[in-house]
Amino acid sequence: MNKKILCLGALCSSLLSEVAFADCDFSDFPTMAEMKVSALMDNAQYNNRPLGVRSFSASVSADSVLGFYQRRWRDRSVQSTFGPWQQIGTMEDECFFTVQYGGAGENSFGRLLISRVPEADIESALGEGVVKPADALVVSDMLTDDGPKKGRVTIITSEQSVSELVSFYRTEMAMDNWSLEQNFSQQGGTVLVFRKGIDENNIVIMPAGDASQILINEVEIN
Repeated sequence: MNKKILCLGALCSSLLSEVAFADCDFSDFPTMAEMKVSALMDNAQYNNRPLGVRSFSASVSADSVLGFYQRRWRDRSVQSTFGPWQQIGTMEDECFFTVQYGGAGENSFGRLLISRVPEADIESALGEGVVKPADALVVSDMLTDDGPKKGRVTIITSEQSVSELVSFYRTEMAMDNWSLEQNFSQQGGTVLVFRKGIDENNIVIMPAGDASQILINEVEIN
């Protein structure tokens, strides 16, 4: 069970994919000679826009990584913090390029992200079709398509309590013919694992101050 929770937590914090879309692809993403770059999952969308992500490791310091991109992107770059990552990014034409990095000593690691500026007229509402309470606020919505397996990871906040949300999802999922396979609690939160045939739906509900956070991980096998 702990492994399942760790897996779901990783899904919540990760932006996974490698895609080529329109004129945005990794052939235009500058990299250091010291970087070892690896591709991750294919065909992802994050908040209604295609997203590509590659991971990297390098035998240089995190400061060296930052310096490389500062020189390449000059005054067109913006620096910020995202969770545990420091990041630097730029926009070229209609493409966003972002480097998330960290490290220790003379070794660094991180992610290279590329996305296209979204076209407002083709965007749909975040979380469309996802089971959610009436007061839900969808924070992020990521879809992946890996051949026979399709996935979706949606993060939602709600002012309802964990117990209220557990009752809501147990009722709503049963009405849609999902069977509850597992139901366990840890650190004040609850994990619900539902199955319908070979499809699986994992719902993690955690307290977040005066509200609750919901992570929904859907896996559909074609």
